[in-house]
Amino acid sequence: MEVVHTAEFGDWWDALSEDEQEDVARVVELLRGAGVLLKFPHSSALEGTKHPLRELRPRQGASPLRVVYAFDPQRDAVLLIGGDKGSDARFYERIIARGERIWKEYLDEQAKGLHEETS
Repeated sequence: MEVVHTAEFGDWWDALSEDEQEDVARVVELLRGAGVLLKFPHSSALEGTKHPLRELRPRQGASPLRVVYAFDPQRDAVLLIGGDKGSDARFYERIIARGERIWKEYLDEQAKGLHEETS
């Protein structure tokens, strides 16, 4: 299984501190190793989405950082977008809406053979 990411995730990643990047990288490596078998507290399904979106939870959920991801038809993990839920009461409402839009765009690009970004 591969782990790929979107440009939106890449932009978010670039804005993180080195410590935050290390926290996210650790949970992404867990995802790379376990794939669809990665469970709580590192990963959980997002509620209120029309798509099978999930969230990665760095430091077993002790961090406010979250990464929205999904598995594409080839069962590769696609990191869609990240965010910090710590100071945003409407975090999930906002990030799910963005994640759904990015996921639809990603699938459309895949169908056309356009998406090639990897991590």
